[in-house]
Parts: sequence; structure tokens; C-alpha cells
Amino acid sequence: MTETDFGEPTPETCLRVARQAAELAAAADDMALSAACRSTSRTEAHREEVMHAVHQEAVEAEGHAARAEQWAADPSMPDSALRYCASGAVDYAVRAQEAAGVEATAAALRTELERKLTPEEHAERESARRRAEAEQEAEERAATGMDADNRHLARMNAYLAESAVPLLGWTAGHVRVLEAAETGRLYQRDGQVRQAAEHGVWSGGRKVSRERTQDLRAAGFLAVADAADGVRVLVATPMGQVTLELARLHPAGLYESDKAAYEARYARVAKRYKRMDDKKAAARRLPALEHGVGRYRRPVTLVEQEARAAREAAEQWEDEGGYCPGVETPAPAVEEGTGRCPCCGLHEVTVAGVLASRKATRAAADDCPGSGLRPGAETPRPAAEPRGEDAPAAATEPAAAPVKAGPSLPTGMYFLPLPSTRYSDWWAIRCGRCTGGMYTELPGEWNDKSDAARAAHDHYEEAHRLADDLLTTEEIAELDRWPLSDAQRTVLSWTEHAEVAEYDDGFWALDCVPDRWDVNKRIARARVTGLWAAGLLDVRLDGNGRRCLVMSPTGQRVRRLLWRAERQGVIEPVAKDTKLPPIPKRGGGYPLMSEGRYFKGEERRADDPVPTETTPAPAAAVPAAAPVPTPPAARADQPLLRRLFAPRSVREQRSADVVRAVIRRPQRILTPEERERVRDMPLLNLQGALIMGITDPVPNASPMPEDAGAWVREHAWPAHWQEMEARYPFGFRRWSTCELGTCWNCLNGRHDICVHRQKGGPDVDRNRDWVTNHRGHTVAEFIPRPGGEPCVWWCRCECPKDGPAPARPAAKKKPAPAGSPAAPEPAPAQAAATARAPEADAVQAALW
Repeated sequence: MTETDFGEPTPETCLRVARQAAELAAAADDMALSAACRSTSRTEAHREEVMHAVHQEAVEAEGHAARAEQWAADPSMPDSALRYCASGAVDYAVRAQEAAGVEATAAALRTELERKLTPEEHAERESARRRAEAEQEAEERAATGMDADNRHLARMNAYLAESAVPLLGWTAGHVRVLEAAETGRLYQRDGQVRQAAEHGVWSGGRKVSRERTQDLRAAGFLAVADAADGVRVLVATPMGQVTLELARLHPAGLYESDKAAYEARYARVAKRYKRMDDKKAAARRLPALEHGVGRYRRPVTLVEQEARAAREAAEQWEDEGGYCPGVETPAPAVEEGTGRCPCCGLHEVTVAGVLASRKATRAAADDCPGSGLRPGAETPRPAAEPRGEDAPAAATEPAAAPVKAGPSLPTGMYFLPLPSTRYSDWWAIRCGRCTGGMYTELPGEWNDKSDAARAAHDHYEEAHRLADDLLTTEEIAELDRWPLSDAQRTVLSWTEHAEVAEYDDGFWALDCVPDRWDVNKRIARARVTGLWAAGLLDVRLDGNGRRCLVMSPTGQRVRRLLWRAERQGVIEPVAKDTKLPPIPKRGGGYPLMSEGRYFKGEERRADDPVPTETTPAPAAAVPAAAPVPTPPAARADQPLLRRLFAPRSVREQRSADVVRAVIRRPQRILTPEERERVRDMPLLNLQGALIMGITDPVPNASPMPEDAGAWVREHAWPAHWQEMEARYPFGFRRWSTCELGTCWNCLNGRHDICVHRQKGGPDVDRNRDWVTNHRGHTVAEFIPRPGGEPCVWWCRCECPKDGPAPARPAAKKKPAPAGSPAAPEPAPAQAAATARAPEADAVQAALW
């Protein structure tokens, strides 16, 4: 290895310095060790800590010295490797001496790694540095078309757009309206907003959303100018022009749909002290651009600067009386040892072929200090353009060159910075279009923004490209066959985002308002049955006798096409509900529950009588056992909530094979130690454990011993699982549904209202589980039991879950006040023989 750069030490010097630094660090380590050996009980802890710290620094210094000797023998290593090792060894030696409390003599070794440069070497280095800066400036100018100041201005505008555009609550439709107004061909006539095909021809053209136009005008982004024949031309205000430029710089800040934009504006304006109507009205209004008008400055390209310089030079020469169009002005001769300024063309004296430093006397927008002067002969200058009306528009207003500010992402996607390492930054991609109003993190992590942007574009092409593509002629013709009204479209939307079900009194949409809780709305019967007959809806039968309506494949396609058409402004909904032609299989009409009609396979069996019917016993019959009480059926005149939450019969809740085919294992009795652990649990966690049935779980037989399971939970489980596991006395995530214990009512002695007696059956697991990543995010779903065997939870208490309910326990006797006669004790209620009375050492004593 030989010395190649000026000021770099020789390889022999680097090896010697590295070895001396390692020896000084080892000497400091020996001193710290001797001090620790001579320490007393008062200074033992401190000196031992110092010894470990010094030893660590000495080991690092020795490692750098060893690597320097190893790399010196390798001819493929660069010349800078030895200096890196020597410099690192010196740094660790200095830290070792400082930690040991001795004089840092290793710092003197740093001067041997730096050699004083000669004046010729200084000049050569400065020339190389300036040459590299000039080459880099030329590359950036060729790529962006702007100088350094305007590039910085473009970056500042991009940062401004990232913070300002999401606060507007806009969609891509608002940007298209402003783009139409920017062309000067947006007009309003007879209540309709259109974009004219040609400037000045105010008839026909493409339709533009009237609602978005009115919102933009009300917010101050559009202004109205009256034209002939009652036409009102819509133009962008200065605030609208600035906002349009910001939206173009940061299209990712736009929202996917009007609904998502409304929810974002609602989240900003919703305050506790406001009325609900005021919140909604404020969310419907578009906010004005708060601070972007004064902070935004449009960058100027080099082409525009040259045009401005030519214009100013022509005006200056004309004022002096010496301007003659078409006559070339003689340029000064190029002298030896001069160079050309890359921004203005002036000749300046150079040092070793590099331009001498100069200080600018004008702002960046006014071009270089040499603006308006004659450039040199190295670069040909365009001929002088005539002034006045004969000058072409391209010379005065050239097109702005695009600004390359890094890899771009599709609309609705964002970069998510992750914890960086020492050598690289890591990124993830969040998508705001997969789930409305929420961000979804795409799987994968990248240490290169370009790779992350490529993955985002692939996800966009796969999942969201179809939504942004313009509708084809065939798709528009298909939409013409489905002229749905606003109400019919709303029903389709409810079947996708809410729950639409049929009851005895009609059809209801449950929890269908996104910004309010538990809002149910009734739907017209003819509207739902018409969509079902046309094939847009399907009926899904639940086991409890309720019917749910969901979108069919045809309805999903029509709903998607309608959503795309609304975004693109192709069609508009009709005023009234359209009577759609039924498909052949559904021409017989919808079998309504209120009329006692059922679908095929839904009719009642002969051995399954109606729960409300009762057979009177004959007068002369022998008295039999008391009949099993059946919960009263919900009447049609009852309110909706009462019918929704009324007790259901055993037949409506679970089938007999699912309810009874369960292994009933004995109840777990807690030991005194386990009772103490339950008592020490916080009250909030105790309530949750009672509801989930993990206060006294009954584990299944497992081939894994308890010690192995504890090791897995400690070392293999993620941290957020361990935190939740430690809050409960017997764990949280280790219990399956079939391992849960006793319900909270039976623990309290209320066997008459056992949870599973009320439900008429056990809790049946859905036979689904989830796979999560190291952050706890769900990445996949798997089925643990492919055969479909249900995992159920029966309350472990021995009380019966069907038949006559056990008697309610007697109320506790309150202590009589002092000085008053004792009240007569009520007769204790006789408990049923099938229920086990709570004992003194049962689980209840540990919990209540």
C-alpha cells in the first residue's frame, strides 16, 4: 500500500501509531485493574465499574491495531483502511486513559496521522474541490433546469405542500375543477357547470361537478366573472392558484373519496362544545389555505431567467437609444487564462482552470450578477427577439421544467420512516386507500426509497389502478342499465359497510351512521325487495332465524362502477327509485317474514312447534310435572331494540348436536395460593377475567411441560403479549375457548342466571386465528382445525344449563340498627336439587 493522496500518512506510520495506541490503552487497563484490586468496600463498586469500562475501550483499541496489521498484508484493501484503523485505535486509547483517570498521552498520536500540506497541494485540492462543485452544479441544472437558489425554493415548496395539502380535505375532483378554471374555459350556465371545448365558446363541453365548484367558490378558491348571454366564467383566485400548485407538488395529501375527505374535515372541526349540526355544517365547508399564500414562492427556471435577461437588456438599450433589432453587438475578446461563468456567461480570471470566487449582487430571482450583459463566445446566444406584439409567447412565458424531489408515490400512499441503523435508513409504506379513514401498512421494509416507491406502485397497480382508470364505453353502457336513485345507492352502501337485516316489522340498517353510535334506520320494503329481485342483493340465513342481506357479485360490480362514475362525473343519480327488471329465478317475489313466508329449506319442521303456541291440558288429566317455561316470543308491535335483545328460545340459539356434543370436565377449585393471586389482581382486570372466564381456567393435557411453556412465553412471545399476560394471575393468551372456567354469575351463586343458561348453549369458537408480525400487526389468517371441529366453552359449574331454573338465593340479611327491635327473618328459599349450593371454601369466597 502506497500513499496516494496529499496529506495522507504512510502505511508504516499508520501501523506504528495503531500499535502505540493499543499499548497505551493496555497500560491504562492494567492500572485500572490494579486500582480495583486495591479498592476498599467503600470504593469497590466504583473502581470495578471503571475497570470494566477501561477494559472495553482497550479491547477495541487492540482490535483496531490487529485489523490494521491484517489489512496491511492485503493488497486489495484501499489506502484509507489503515488510516481508519489507526484513527480508531487512537480514539479508543484516549477514551481508555480518560476513563482510567490518567493523562491522555495518546492524543499526541493524532498529530502524526496529519501531515501539513504545501501551498501547491492546497491550491491543487482547492482546484479539485471547485471543479467537483462546478460539475455537480452543471448536472443538477441539467436535471432540474434551475439554479441552486430556485432548487432550494422548490424543496421548500414541497415541504410546505406536505403540511398544507392534507389540511384542505380535498379529493382529486377538486384539483380537476381548479385545473379547468386555470384554462379559462370553466363557465356556469343555466345552473350547470361545464368546461368549454374552446376558449370563448360558451356552449357544450364536458360536465364538471357543480357541488365541488360551489364548495371551492364558497371557500374563496374560485371567483366569478360575468360574460355575455348570462354566462358566468369561473377563474382561480390567487389563493386558488397557489393551492393548485401545492396540490400538484404533493398529490399524496389528497383523499380517495368525498366520504374520506368529509370524515377528515369532521375530525378537525369536531369539538365537544359544538352541536352535532354545527359540526356537520363545518365539516361540509372547505377550509381556506391558512399560511400557504404568503409562504409559497414560485421557482424560476433558467429558460425564464434568460428570457427575463434578454427582455431587460432590450429595455435598457432602448432607453439609452442604442437598441437595434437584428444587429449583433460585438463581444469582448476572450483572453488567455479566463473562464466562463456557468450562470451568466461573463469571463473571469481563473486559478488553475477554476473560476475565482465571486459574490452575488442580486437575488436569485433576478438571475446572476451578469444579467443583461453580453455572454462570451463559448456558448452561442439566441438571436434577439422583436418586442411588442410580434414576439412569440414561448419566449416570454416558457414552460417550467419539472422538479425531481425524489421518488414519487401514488395518491393516498405515504413513506413511513422506521428506526434507522448506523449505515442506512429504513422505510415502510402506508396506504390510505385500502381501508377508508385508516392507514394500512404494506408488508415489507426497504432501506432504499426507490425500492419502497416501486413496491407502492406495484400495490397501486394491483389494488387501486382500476378505480382511477377512466370508464370504458362498455362500462358506461352497463351503468345505463342500472339507473339507481340516491336511496337505492345508499342501501347498497349499507349492505357493504353496515348490517341490513329483516325482522317481523320490516327491513332495518343497523349502526349505519359513521360518526354516531347505534343509529338504526328503517328501509322501505319495496326498495330492498326490488334490489333483491334484480339480483343486486342476496339473503344470508343465520342460525337464530334472522335474515341478513348482503351484496351479490353483481351488486358489488355495480357498486364499484357507480363509485367510479361518481368520482369521474360521468353519470348522476335519478330522482326517484327505478323499478328494475327481476331476474328469472326471482320472479316470484320476495318471501316476507311478516307474511309468514320462508325461503326453501327455512320452513319449520313438523316436530318443531311454534314457541308461542301452548296446548291446554285436559281437565280430567292426571297432574304432570311442571312444564318447562319458554321465553315469550317478541311481538310485531314491540320496539326494535326490545325485539333485538329479547330472550331467544333454545331452538333458535344453537342446534342440539352443537350444544350437547361437548366434553364436560369438572370445575377447578382454586388453592389458597391461587386465591391470593386472584385477590391481588387489579379490579379492572378482575372484571375482565370474570367476563372472559379466565379466573379459574381448566388447562388441557399438553405434551409440553410447564417449564418449557414458561420459557417459550418469556423468550419467544413478543413484548406486548408478555405485558398483557402478566396482568392476569393465570395468563391471558395461553387459554383456548374450551379451557375457560366458570362464568361470573355462577361464581356469585346465581345459578339461576348462568351465562350459558341465558344463551341457551355454549360459546362456540369461530375456528379462526391470526398470524402477527413482530409489531403485533395481523399479516395472515389461518384455520387451526381444518376439519371444522368447534371449540366451545361451557360454564364449569355443575348447575344445569337447561330445564327448570334453580331458585334464586335468598337476599342477605341487613344488620338491624342499634336500639330497634330485630325484624323477623324471612323464610329461606328452597334451592333446586340440581344446583350445588356454594360451599365455604368454594371459588366464590375467593372472589366475592
